[in-house]
Amino acid sequence: MRSSNVTQLEPIQASWKISEVIGRYPQIVDELAGLNATFRLLRNPVARRVQARLVTVAQAAQIAGMEPDDLVSFLNASIGVAADSASTDVPVSSQLADVPAWIDQAPVAEVDARALQRQGQEPFSAIAAAMRQAAPGEVVRLRSTFEPVPLYTVLRQRGFAHFSQQIGEDDWDVLLYNAGRTRMPEVSTPAPPSSADLDADWSAPDATITIDVSELVPPEPLVRIMEALEQLPSGGRLLVHHVRRPVHLYPQLDQSGYRHQTRELGPGKVELLIEKPALR
Repeated sequence: MRSSNVTQLEPIQASWKISEVIGRYPQIVDELAGLNATFRLLRNPVARRVQARLVTVAQAAQIAGMEPDDLVSFLNASIGVAADSASTDVPVSSQLADVPAWIDQAPVAEVDARALQRQGQEPFSAIAAAMRQAAPGEVVRLRSTFEPVPLYTVLRQRGFAHFSQQIGEDDWDVLLYNAGRTRMPEVSTPAPPSSADLDADWSAPDATITIDVSELVPPEPLVRIMEALEQLPSGGRLLVHHVRRPVHLYPQLDQSGYRHQTRELGPGKVELLIEKPALR
């Protein structure tokens, strides 16, 4: 279905998130599903809400085995816009140039994210937890329904290499290798758990540190929050701007004695205030 009001339509760019494309042009879901079987999952509203927000057009092209320029051109043609198809956000190759020797190593942890992904849930906290188990020179195995291209940037930042293979329809085997960096940060435990909610004054939260993780791709939000908590002084407060309630973070905060409170400001707008326990 093509729009007749071409002059008011903005050309789709390779750097746009798929969620932005669908938000502006909802009819494009059927166009994508008909183009490539990889995009049929977008017809599932739950899965679409999670996955489409994480992946750019260029990354979606790589996941589907397409050239980013081809997908950009297809999307713009679908809405009736002629646009320069030059990609500005071409992702890095998903695989290493050569098969690495470490692919034969037994993994120290395994994450099967396929069931969660089919239900539209995010498996990234489980992936981050598995990565923390890998010392330098050790491997983690991930099974996914798609090639997790958005994860690769986070892997590089954390000193991990990767090797991906598609072994079936909606079935990817991804090995994550700790190339020598230290383990991902753990939450310190300076005091016993406290179940008391934080008495937060949202008009003046008096946060020692404020971070915004709303534009980050999981598991980077969790990693950034953990790193910020480590920097907090005893009794300090961290204010986090997020797009959702970080439900997988709460048990870790409770176990470590952090008091916290969350408020929802609107769709995709959440604030989390965390107070580090005072040393005794």
